[in-house]
Amino acid sequence: MKISIIAGIIASSPDSAWAHMRQAVADSPAADFLVLPARFLGEGGAPGAALRADVQQGLAQLAREKHCYIVGGSLLSEDGGHDVTWLFDRSGALVHTHCTPLDQGQARDDALFPVIETDAGRIGMLNGDDIWVLESTRILSLQGAEVVFVPARLSSRNADAKIASLWGLATLNCVAIAFASGPHADGLAHASVILPSGVLAASSQADGAPLLAEIAPGQMGKLRDADLTFANTLWFGLWSRRKQLYGPLLESRMPAAAERAHA
Repeated sequence: MKISIIAGIIASSPDSAWAHMRQAVADSPAADFLVLPARFLGEGGAPGAALRADVQQGLAQLAREKHCYIVGGSLLSEDGGHDVTWLFDRSGALVHTHCTPLDQGQARDDALFPVIETDAGRIGMLNGDDIWVLESTRILSLQGAEVVFVPARLSSRNADAKIASLWGLATLNCVAIAFASGPHADGLAHASVILPSGVLAASSQADGAPLLAEIAPGQMGKLRDADLTFANTLWFGLWSRRKQLYGPLLESRMPAAAERAHA
């Protein structure tokens, strides 16, 4: 699986940000997946209907022309309450829309974390702050995802520790993580592709170039194979986890603010 993570910019307007991103995608080397960074249109709120439609149609056209999957970064939903990520297949069809509520207190369940079958492997998607919640990646892994694409902003606070924790998430959950954070006012640009075995590629993308990485065919599948010797794979880590153990957490009601205050 060849992956290209496109570098973002801090632009003067959403329209200029889209013009830059469209050209950057068109100029990217060939890859199975092209990944746009989080909030690639900027931080100025939800894009207008006309620009949103232009972006969706433009990404679909680029996916067809380049015969690749495009993970469409993230942008704010029309109501401003969700981070939205589109996934386009090689024909330009919109095959999945991933929505993450900005309200971290909103209840979630595993139905919101589908695994998508592609001709390059089984993938999952996260955006917003979901990557920093351990169970999000674990649910995707337990459902069979081999690679998780994560357009998410990286704040400057504890940035090094957060980048290091991505490797921990990849190892604990036996998945590859492709992380894409564009530059923004209070955070850092960072792109990385991380395997359980270590960082495959990483860059701050200061030069504006895409980050390129390739995961060998069958590499992630081998790590997930059953291995009773515990010598060659990470299967024992997956074997010890069961999705049903998270049922009480997924089904329980979030405590009210007053209850949290006295917890």
